[in-house]
Amino acid sequence: MKNNPSTKKSTHVESPRESPRVRVLNWLKRSLATGEIPRGSELPSARAIAKLLGIAPNTAVTALSEAEEQGLVVCRAGTNRRYAGVVRDSSAESSAIAVLARLERFTDLATAPTWTDSFLSLDIVRRLSLAGRPVLFFDSESLQGGDPSAVFGTRPSALVVTSALNGDPAALRALERCRKEGIPAVVYGNAPELRSYDRAYSDHRAGSRDLTRWLLARGRRRIVPFFPYPFDPPRFWAQERLAGYAEAMREAGFAPHKEVFFGSALLSDRGWAGEKLRINAAMAVAALSALRGADGALPDALLCLNDDWAKPALLAIRDMGLAPNRDILVAGYDNVRRDFTPEAGIPFRPAVTVNKHNERSAEDLATLVLARLDGTLPPEPQARIHEHEIVEI
Repeated sequence: MKNNPSTKKSTHVESPRESPRVRVLNWLKRSLATGEIPRGSELPSARAIAKLLGIAPNTAVTALSEAEEQGLVVCRAGTNRRYAGVVRDSSAESSAIAVLARLERFTDLATAPTWTDSFLSLDIVRRLSLAGRPVLFFDSESLQGGDPSAVFGTRPSALVVTSALNGDPAALRALERCRKEGIPAVVYGNAPELRSYDRAYSDHRAGSRDLTRWLLARGRRRIVPFFPYPFDPPRFWAQERLAGYAEAMREAGFAPHKEVFFGSALLSDRGWAGEKLRINAAMAVAALSALRGADGALPDALLCLNDDWAKPALLAIRDMGLAPNRDILVAGYDNVRRDFTPEAGIPFRPAVTVNKHNERSAEDLATLVLARLDGTLPPEPQARIHEHEIVEI
């Protein structure tokens, strides 16, 4: 199922006295109430809605503007993108737990990769639903540039946020609103700004430290953090992974190497395929070549931020006439298994990676919010840290 609601033919039979404008509003209310259009998801264009309901495009635009005034639609500032709001007369919403996430392109737990925020969030929804709690699921994209209350509508009983890990401003706004209104909030991550909330997370510093120790145990000494580009603003989890690497190097008596950037933020992590992958691989070749020492020696291991971002590094090693994971070992993170196939142009995988076990985070987050609502937790914020796993390929 895609993130945008389907514009398949509606089964609703309109009343002959129902004006085109009212037809749009009633269709929208009905779709929100039944869940056909998930709250927070991006709406089809006015033209697509007009075609679906058999009305003029200008009428659809007018109706959507009215729907925005009623809170049924939320517009993202500076764009033409519209998101589904809430049906405000639902009596169940006041007791529902709101889950805020970045769904991106994954909206089905069965197909969402386990390392994604989508999987984590959908698994939380599943666990809360199995516990008999009503849940409202929101895509944090719908909050960009807007007031969270416009999307939440009725006050939720609690909030679970998985999209705050990367400093998502929409998620941080929602958390601040909960703080002011006394709504319990549970978050995924351990950045300093999240520590006043109940939280669950994987220890990225420990994971990177164990990866580096794995490389050192195999005789690698010139281990270089090899990142695609610097984050702006910095990501706490990335800083933690660098810190874990530095700790392991110093522990072994070696000076840590400063991270090396080889790519461009314009060629984002969603583009590690096709032409973008080839461009990144070419830039990785240049960055690796610049690391040759006076004796002509290259690094003997690369520590990449995650498995996807290891793809250009693996191809660059091959393009330099070297053997990936023999001449230069490559370590990844997140245990990403997709697209590492000859058919995808990437016949190699990192030699070692980390499985964060997001299913354990989902369990911890669901357990924390239920315990907080049941009044069984101490008043101070609680933290749950779960074990990671080193995975040798």
